[in-house]
Amino acid sequence: MRTTRGTPAAPLLRSAAFRLGALQAALFALTALVLFAVTWWAVRGYAEGQLRNAITDEAGEMAALAPAKIAGEVARQVAATPQGPFYYAYFGADGRLRSGDLPAPAPAPGWVALQVRALARDHDGRSEVLALSRRMGNGDTLVVGRDRRSADALNDLLQGAFLWAGAAAVLLALLGGALAARSYMARMQVVAASAARIVAGDLGARVPRSGRGDEFDLLAEALNAMLARIQGLMEGMRQVSNDIAHDLRTPLAHLRQRLEAATREAGSVDAFRNAVERALADVDGVLATFAALLRIAQIESRQRRAGFAAVDLSALLNTLADDYRPVLEDLGRRFDVVIAPGLRTHGDRALLTQLLVNLIENALRHTPAGTPIALSLGTGSGGPTLSVADSGPGIPPAEHARVLGRFVRLDAARSTPGSGLGLALVAAVADLHGIALAFEDNHPGLRVRLDFPAEDAT
Repeated sequence: MRTTRGTPAAPLLRSAAFRLGALQAALFALTALVLFAVTWWAVRGYAEGQLRNAITDEAGEMAALAPAKIAGEVARQVAATPQGPFYYAYFGADGRLRSGDLPAPAPAPGWVALQVRALARDHDGRSEVLALSRRMGNGDTLVVGRDRRSADALNDLLQGAFLWAGAAAVLLALLGGALAARSYMARMQVVAASAARIVAGDLGARVPRSGRGDEFDLLAEALNAMLARIQGLMEGMRQVSNDIAHDLRTPLAHLRQRLEAATREAGSVDAFRNAVERALADVDGVLATFAALLRIAQIESRQRRAGFAAVDLSALLNTLADDYRPVLEDLGRRFDVVIAPGLRTHGDRALLTQLLVNLIENALRHTPAGTPIALSLGTGSGGPTLSVADSGPGIPPAEHARVLGRFVRLDAARSTPGSGLGLALVAAVADLHGIALAFEDNHPGLRVRLDFPAEDAT
C-alpha cells in the first residue's frame, strides 16, 4: 500500500505526526469511555427513579381502594392491559394469589425484581419486572410492578450511540493523523531534497517557504540563514585558497630568485649575509600574511566573543590619538580629532584597537603626503558612531564591497606595501561586534563610518 505522492505507508505510520494523531485518538476514546460511564450512570439512575415513581404512584392508587375492591380492580387492570407495562398481584393473608399476573409466592414488603414470562420479549421468553410489595392493613399483600423495557431500551440506545460515536471519532482522529503525517512528510521531503542538493555540491540550494508563516517556514528561514552562512564560508575558503596561491607566489618567487642569485653571485660572507637577511625579510612577510589569515579565521569563528567586556571607546580613541599625533606631525600631516567623552561599548578591547589601527594605517598608507586625517567619535541613533576620514583619492563606490575581501588591492595601491588583508580584518572584527561598517564619500576622499550597537543591545 502506498499513499499519495509516493509516500510509503510504513514510514507514514511511524511518523511523529501519525503517532500524535494515534495518541489523540486514544485519549479521545478514553475520554468518551469516561463520559459514557458518567452519562450511563446518570441516565440509568434517572430512568430507575422515574420507574420507581410510576410504580409507587400506581401502587398508591390501588392501595387507596377498599380492601374488598382491590382484587377486582387488579383483575380488571390485568385484563385491560395484558403483558404490561404494569404487572399486578393481590395475595390473601394466607399467601394465596387471589388475582393478578405476577408469580407466587407473595414477596416480602419492599422493592423486588421478579422474572415473568413474556411474549417474545427476550430470547428466553422472560422479562424482568421491578415490583413494589405492600402489606395491607387486613394482612393481604398488594404487589405492583413494571417491566424494564423502557429503561433497557434507553440503555441500549446510549450504548449504541456512544459506541458508534466513539468509533467514528477514533477513526477520524487516525485519519487526521495520517493526513497530517502525509503533509509533514511532504514538507520534510522538500527539506531533505534541498539538503541532498547541497550535499551534491549545489551550495545555492535553499529550502522553499510556503508563505503560511507556520513552523516549517520558521525552520526554512533558520536553515536558509545557516546555509547562506555556510555558503559564504565555503566560498570565502575557496577564495582564500585561490588568493593564497596567487598572492604568496610572488614573494616566494622573489625569495627563490634571491637565494639562487646568492648561490651564483655572492663571493663573500657579507654578500651571503645580505642575501640571507633579504630572504628572512621575505619569509617574515609570508609568515605575517599567514598570521593575519589565521587571526581573521579566528575572529570569523567567533571564538573571541567569550572575552567580551565593557570598553570605554572614548578612552581608547584618546590613547590612539595620542600615539598617532606625533607620527602625523612628523609626516607634516594635520590630525583632526573630535572625541565625545564617556561613550562605551561591549566587546574585545584588543580587537577593537586592531580595527582602529588598521583604519588609521590604511588612511596613512593610501593617501598622498600632506593629506589630513580626521578621527571623530559621537553619539548616533542607536549607539556610538565613529569615523575615520581623509582627503585622498578614495575608493570607487563599485569597489566598496570588494575591498573588504582578503588579498584585494586596488590598482592604485599596488605600489604600496601590504598584503590586502587590513580591511578584511576590519570587516571581520566589525561583524563579530555587530558594528555596521560603511564607506562614504568625503568630498574628496574616503570616510569610513562605524555604527556601534547600544551597549545594552549586545
